Amino acid sequence: MDTDNRFYTWNGTPVDHHEWVNELLIHGWKCRLDGSHFGPSAMHIARAGQAVVSNVKAAWFAVSPGLPHSSAAWNEERLIVQVVNSGELFVGQRGQTTRFGPGDVVVLDPQRSTFTESFRETTHISVLSIPKFSLRERGLRDSLPIFLRPNPALADVDAVRGLVLHLASLSGKASETMLSRLGEQCIDLMDVLITHYDNPSLRPLGAAKVLLAKRLIARHIGDPDLNADRIAAELNMSKSSLERALRADGLSVMSYVWSLRLERAAQRLPVDTSHGAIKRIVFECGFSNHAHFSRAFKARYGMTPQEYAAEHG
Repeated sequence: MDTDNRFYTWNGTPVDHHEWVNELLIHGWKCRLDGSHFGPSAMHIARAGQAVVSNVKAAWFAVSPGLPHSSAAWNEERLIVQVVNSGELFVGQRGQTTRFGPGDVVVLDPQRSTFTESFRETTHISVLSIPKFSLRERGLRDSLPIFLRPNPALADVDAVRGLVLHLASLSGKASETMLSRLGEQCIDLMDVLITHYDNPSLRPLGAAKVLLAKRLIARHIGDPDLNADRIAAELNMSKSSLERALRADGLSVMSYVWSLRLERAAQRLPVDTSHGAIKRIVFECGFSNHAHFSRAFKARYGMTPQEYAAEHG
């Protein structure tokens, strides 16, 4: 195979085909190049808050989910949203192949689904990679047994697609702060793509209330004064109605708040275990003092924050 690196570019740097395949594997994709055809392919990746946004030019190769490199930032479980800008994307799953053309959207779960994506002539796609924990903390669905194909003819789906495309177009241009804010907005709106909206009457009212409550809690989780009365007031509903809706989902209001605070702290602890960093995590996750946080954390995870950070770092 020709190793001319004119065909492959990774974040603006020309690479040969070995480096291209290796970079994809690091990011969780096994790549198979077409030995009889060549075409220019490029990848540009940027952080957008908790999400990762990519602009991809792909030609004459196929990818399928693989195990990402253990040290990569992308080794957490994620859902993948892809929007086709031009060309054709083919997704093969369970013996069938589905074609996606310009304007189409596909949502994939690399951890749960077995599928192969293939590209022939040059295809441009915008990709949003979303960590599953960010969906769970918003009360959103976070796993898919098969890929989803949201209907772009629906106004809500079209609006989210437009936001993903806008975010991708700003990669490498807008500030990190702006990319982060837009990325968080995209995650907030993922229920539009991963929930069936063709018949809204089939969606129970209680589930909608629970979703709204979880979103509000996630947005204000760093406020130590957050309580059930305030949550109910901001949702324009009574406290008893809020508690009934969450009880039907197997939750209580404040137990969910404390659980989410501890989950967020656990996600951040392995990154930095210094005393100052832990104090900052305690404050930003809504705990009023370090001693309270340490007791609650050990009750939940069976070890101190320092022990958890050492084991998972």
